[in-house]
Amino acid sequence: MSSAAQVAANIENASHSTGPRTEEGKARSSQNAIKHGLTSNKRLLLPDEDEEEFRRFEAELKHTYMPLNYIEAELVDDIISIQWRRKRATALEARTLSAENPDFKALNNISLIANRLKREFSATHAELMKLQVDREKTLEKTLEAAATLRRADLILKRPTDLAANGFVFSIAEIDEYIRHKDALDAAHRTIAMASGHRVAA
Repeated sequence: MSSAAQVAANIENASHSTGPRTEEGKARSSQNAIKHGLTSNKRLLLPDEDEEEFRRFEAELKHTYMPLNYIEAELVDDIISIQWRRKRATALEARTLSAENPDFKALNNISLIANRLKREFSATHAELMKLQVDREKTLEKTLEAAATLRRADLILKRPTDLAANGFVFSIAEIDEYIRHKDALDAAHRTIAMASGHRVAA
């Protein structure tokens, strides 16, 4: 552990630093800036980036994925970070290539990081899609169970107590679900009958 004197000395030394002075040092520093700009989640929006553009980008992705719980929201935030940095990598590639003397080492580093970000996006997207599909399947099973209870109560002319049976839906929501499902079932039967008639003819 550093002593108080050592910490003070380090702070003093750092205050006199003016950054890299040689061309090699400047190049290394530039590489670090590119790397941290593409790999760090700590500061997603860089000083030279348009906050309004980022907010639009963020809103579009949230609208696309429409997370409904904390875990989904966290994964969407990860996707926003990854995709924003992929856009940044594309801009950095274009900037590097348009330079009078392109830095091909920097270009290679950008390409490597961009490929890694692409893999991260694919994995995160797949994880989110699986969670959302599983959630929808669970919701459908729960709605169907509540609808079965409601149908039986209607036949027996008795009140329905969904909460007492562990459901969080309102009776109005279940009645709408039943109406919608019955309408779809009727439409499927109509189409099947019409298709059968055409085949018979």
